[in-house]
Amino acid sequence: MSQTKNIYDEIAKVAYELFESSGGMHGRELENWFAAEKIVMEMHSGEIEQDASNVTSAKGKKSSSKTEPKIVKTSKKTSEGSSKTTKKKSPVKKKTG
Repeated sequence: MSQTKNIYDEIAKVAYELFESSGGMHGRELENWFAAEKIVMEMHSGEIEQDASNVTSAKGKKSSSKTEPKIVKTSKKTSEGSSKTTKKKSPVKKKTG
């Protein structure tokens, strides 16, 4: 939480500096805030990438976007009334996120 608070404070500081540098023009609060967010996030982008690579390496391997197909057993009634079991491959689901 403190890291989030620090980033928020840093964005607020940069937004105020943008406000002052534009001559204190009111009515541009959102424009200044979004510009400040962009500036702060670009300054911290290296840290964010480093944190992401640390998480990936901590898992031991990078996750693949593909999964192996699973074999699913299904039952089908035949015309004689008995059941027949067949095996089908389920469609491959892609992982999201």
